[in-house]
Amino acid sequence: MRVGAPEAALEGSLVRLRSHEASDYGALNELFSDPEVMEGIGFAMPQSSQGYREFVESTRGKEDRVLFVIERLEDRQAMGGCGLDGIEARNRAAVLGIWIGKPYWHRGYGTDAMRTLCRFAFRHMNLQRIELNVFSVNPRALRVYERIGFKVEGTRRHSHFVGGGYVESFVMGLLSEELTDEDLPRG
Repeated sequence: MRVGAPEAALEGSLVRLRSHEASDYGALNELFSDPEVMEGIGFAMPQSSQGYREFVESTRGKEDRVLFVIERLEDRQAMGGCGLDGIEARNRAAVLGIWIGKPYWHRGYGTDAMRTLCRFAFRHMNLQRIELNVFSVNPRALRVYERIGFKVEGTRRHSHFVGGGYVESFVMGLLSEELTDEDLPRG
C-alpha cells in the first residue's frame, strides 16, 4: 500500500486535489474560520494564517495522513481541504475528512472532491475501507456522503459539544467494491 500524497494533483470533473502551497494559507484560513464551516465539522482550528499553516505543516511527513487543498478546475481557486487520516496498512482502512468554504457550497464541488479522493484511496492506495464521522447538525454533508455510497454504520450519542449543545455524530463507511466506476470521475 502506498501512503502519502501523489506527486501529481488528482483531477475530478470540477475540482483538483493538490498539495498545500504557502500562498494558500491566508485564503483557506479565512474560509475555514467561518462559524458555519467550523460548526459543520465540529471543531475550531487556529484563527490566524500562521496557525493554519502550522496545522498543515505539522501533518507533513506523517505516515498515516494525507492532506489536499481542494481547488476549482476553472480558475485554480482554493476553496477547501480534504484528506485521509489514521491510515492503517494492515487493515487497508482510513478516516476521511473534508471541508468546503461557504461561498462554494451547493455547487457539486464537495461531491466531486469526495469521489476523487475515494478513487485515489481505493485504486492507488489499495484501501478496502474508508470511514468518516458526520455531525447531525450537518445534514447537507450527510446527503453528499450517502449519494457517493457511504452507509451509516452507527450513531455516537452526544459525541460533541457544538453550537451550545451536544449533538450526535454518525459513523459512516464505504467499501472499495461499493464505489462503482460510474461513480468515479476521470483520471
